[in-house]
Amino acid sequence: MNDPRIPEPILTAMSQGAHIIRAYREYLGYSIEDLAVACGLAADEIQNIESGLRYNKGYRDRIARSLSIPVGVLEAEPDISDAA
Repeated sequence: MNDPRIPEPILTAMSQGAHIIRAYREYLGYSIEDLAVACGLAADEIQNIESGLRYNKGYRDRIARSLSIPVGVLEAEPDISDAA
């Protein structure tokens, strides 16, 4: 992914194998627990998503808002079952 809206440190982390949500979370200095509280998901759901399990659009939107990820950046991810 090479989106000009994504900060370079996040792109670098992603190129090294980090999931985009983990890259954003760490870039912003959030723990998994911080993000879970901010978006209303359980910490284990966040961990599952960052481990590569797929998740639905509702989760994606909640996480994107919580991390202030630019609109559409996560849209490449398909709408499928929850990671929970």
